[in-house]
Amino acid sequence: MGLMPIGEFARLARLTVKAVRHYDAEGLLVPASVDPHSGYRYYRAEQVRTATTIALLRGLDVPLPVVREVLRAPDDAAVAVVLAEQRERLAAELAHREQVLRTLDALREAPERVPYAVAIADRAPVRLDGLTGRVRAAALDEDTGALCRAVLRKGLGAGRAPLVAVFPLDLVDEFDVLVGVPAAAGSDGLPGGAWASTLHVGPYPQLPLAYTALLEHVREHGHRPAGPVAETYLTDPSTAEPQELVTRVAVALAD
Repeated sequence: MGLMPIGEFARLARLTVKAVRHYDAEGLLVPASVDPHSGYRYYRAEQVRTATTIALLRGLDVPLPVVREVLRAPDDAAVAVVLAEQRERLAAELAHREQVLRTLDALREAPERVPYAVAIADRAPVRLDGLTGRVRAAALDEDTGALCRAVLRKGLGAGRAPLVAVFPLDLVDEFDVLVGVPAAAGSDGLPGGAWASTLHVGPYPQLPLAYTALLEHVREHGHRPAGPVAETYLTDPSTAEPQELVTRVAVALAD
């Protein structure tokens, strides 16, 4: 029958026995045969390709449902579609991490040279027509971006005022964010009163630099932030380069 025990199979696939057992538990690599008395697993040599495919995909942090999709794909064309989607995901993650590294460089090399002019002025209340969604602090840019795209798909930002995202002053693991455009009959929005604001030019992952400058200015001048915090996206990320993006960051101040 050409069967081999799990240890020999793991050696052939350059995997640990523990990994092979884990793939079996996940339903990704079912043994060709299991001894009903001892419970020993046996595999065929042709299963090595499947084991290697699983290991490579998991090494790229491809989610288990996607791994199953690849293994169950009816033909090479279907596999190519799934892999293309993962390639795009990894490219986006790489670009994001590169931007984060550039932010760290800016902090490390010359934070005092990052110019942020802060203005404090009274504003009237603003209603927003948009969507409220749950955002994870650990995936702030990703989740906020998805919410912005959902608003645009509804046609709320097309050809109108720029999108505004409203955040709480203090972040927790998960929280609600409102994204919308100014409207006469919006359900929620920004309170009136004194606001401090500044402009950030550059990629969105570098926005913490603007927040630091803004809140430090507020503190040094004896003001007290009350929240919420608002980000107004003044340029279109679909047409502008990351270094050309302009974002207004503002925080409501206590009376």
